[in-house]
Amino acid sequence: MFEAPILDPVRFTTQGEVVEGHGFPGDLERLRGVLFSAEGGFHFRIAGGRGPDGSPMITIHLDGWVMLTCRRCLEGVPFVLEIDDRVVMVKEEAALPDLEDEETGVDAIVQPERLNVAEMLEEEILLALPLAPCHHEGECSINRDVIQHRRENPFAALGKLKPPSSA
Repeated sequence: MFEAPILDPVRFTTQGEVVEGHGFPGDLERLRGVLFSAEGGFHFRIAGGRGPDGSPMITIHLDGWVMLTCRRCLEGVPFVLEIDDRVVMVKEEAALPDLEDEETGVDAIVQPERLNVAEMLEEEILLALPLAPCHHEGECSINRDVIQHRRENPFAALGKLKPPSSA
């Protein structure tokens, strides 16, 4: 089971603390539901600090890989995770920026009482996954079968059934 701390976000960001570790995709309950198998792993580093305007900010770096289900052939397809995100925390919902005012690569949330690292990492991974994962062109087993069938003229069988023309 993935053991991750539950942090006090105020202390974590004020003191610039850092949490590092590694985990396995199959240990995260919501993520398990979208995986082909529990194969894979990830390493994470979460650092507390302050944003440019002095707001509490968390920097998240996560890298690793998970095994997703290819939407074409329904077999496993590895997906590389490379997540670098910054999360600024505000005191109340009214202080959240409008979508058009958000800075690229920076998310804003209302500061929680406790920050569950496992839930935060799981959310970051789920948001990074493709909507319809599939193998690269030519790597999918179903593509190889389709390519082999395409080589035959689909009307060749009909031509054999047609009586010879008498001219």
